[in-house]
Amino acid sequence: MLQFSPIERSWPSMYEIRKENRHPERLSVLISRMSDPMRIEQGSTENVSPHGMRLLTERPWKRDNHVIIQSSENELWARGKVVYCQALSHGKFAIGLELLARTGDWIIRSSVP
Repeated sequence: MLQFSPIERSWPSMYEIRKENRHPERLSVLISRMSDPMRIEQGSTENVSPHGMRLLTERPWKRDNHVIIQSSENELWARGKVVYCQALSHGKFAIGLELLARTGDWIIRSSVP
């Protein structure tokens, strides 16, 4: 059974979190709402930081939805909350996620070719 590790933080301000280094990584992921885990959508990371990630998706996501994210190889899992959804061109959307818990190190894993 996978064990989630809560993300340890001393609750930095949103400004401090936004200043975190973002790693422009591409990793195929699956995302679903915690309230409807069987409805899965494919997406990809655009960038990853210790407390969040930006995903590209095919449909809009509502702010404050709690989601489950997993790498397409099922090696990495995370729980998060949608903090924004931005409409992009060609019917795509970018969503910002605050990570609440995760397995593994998404940054190191997404950096592997």
